Amino acid sequence: MRAARVGTRADLREFIDLAPRLALRRGETEHWVPLFASDIAQWHTGTGWFGEAVELWLLRDGAGTPVARTICHRSPALATKLAESDSATTGVRPTLFFGAVEAADAEVLRDLIDLICSRAADLGCERVFGPVSPLPNVTGGLLTDGAREPGFFDTAWNPQFVADEFLRAGFSPWGRAQTWEVTVGDIPAARATAPSPAEWERHGLRRRPVSRLGVDAFARRLLPTLNAAFETLPYYTRISPAQLQAQMAGLPVLMDPDLIIDVAGRDDPDDAPPRCFALVIPDPLPILRRHRGRMGPTTIADLLLHRRRLRDAVLIIQGTAPDHQGQGILSLVVRELNSALVAGDYRRLRVTFIAEDNPASAAVFINSGGRPLHSLAFVDTDLPADRIDRGRR
Repeated sequence: MRAARVGTRADLREFIDLAPRLALRRGETEHWVPLFASDIAQWHTGTGWFGEAVELWLLRDGAGTPVARTICHRSPALATKLAESDSATTGVRPTLFFGAVEAADAEVLRDLIDLICSRAADLGCERVFGPVSPLPNVTGGLLTDGAREPGFFDTAWNPQFVADEFLRAGFSPWGRAQTWEVTVGDIPAARATAPSPAEWERHGLRRRPVSRLGVDAFARRLLPTLNAAFETLPYYTRISPAQLQAQMAGLPVLMDPDLIIDVAGRDDPDDAPPRCFALVIPDPLPILRRHRGRMGPTTIADLLLHRRRLRDAVLIIQGTAPDHQGQGILSLVVRELNSALVAGDYRRLRVTFIAEDNPASAAVFINSGGRPLHSLAFVDTDLPADRIDRGRR
């Protein structure tokens, strides 16, 4: 195997196209979850919001054909956050983060893992953690169980051998989590009945509509609640306005306004942060797979043309402002959301990354008749000191 850092446009195309090529070869085209090609290109050129350098690497076989890929990057903010969650008092350690992992088979993946650890040693890093993509916020993780179930938008999917090989190489699972699936037709009637105007009034609340033209305003008022609600999570780093704006740029094309729930106090100003919110979109993955993650004019036209045919929905994120937790607002939001799913004739709601140590969030979907779908985890390892010293030479 020969490792080479992506340097040319041709290399970049091979990096982007490797994932769909391997998925096709293994018969995984209905399971694979593409990364956005535009994000990969921005990591390569350094033109996105992410402030640190991102290395893109390819492994080639003897014939020069790409057979594996990964990215390597640093994130002081995430390294600091991980150190805060560690039980040890070792402080912030130099950490290499990796992501965008694809490999033709287990043997090739072993070479890719060695490449990742070698880059960490070369850079003097003591810790290797991933898979993590440099997106707001931490996007990634490895699927450790449930590979028979297809992936969905904004989550991870990989063949089972990927997690097996990282664990065999000495990595440990970190932050175990699950994705969830709710069959809309199985939601109990009481959980799918929208709150009446009298209920909103009794709680001193109101729902603010979010239109396609109002997405920027929604993002501005969402950000304080988003950061406050999630800052205690061990993998969460604060999102800046520029980061959130970049990630929500395509939302008007994807959104169903009925599935975005923004709840404010009855007397709150129109621009006040929500007390509770849920951001849910129709799952665009069938169309993104067809276009191999490239979000160009043809893809946008396809999404606009076929948006109403997308019958699965994805809960990207939901949260309640800390000052308003424990007041029953989330129950009202879930009822409002479930009612909209029923009215919109959606088949399933799928939910991204709920940590196993967050049973309260899982209970929301258990009460709606949901079930765990995939098991996920990040993987983490410490490099031996002698390997770091060898790498520095």
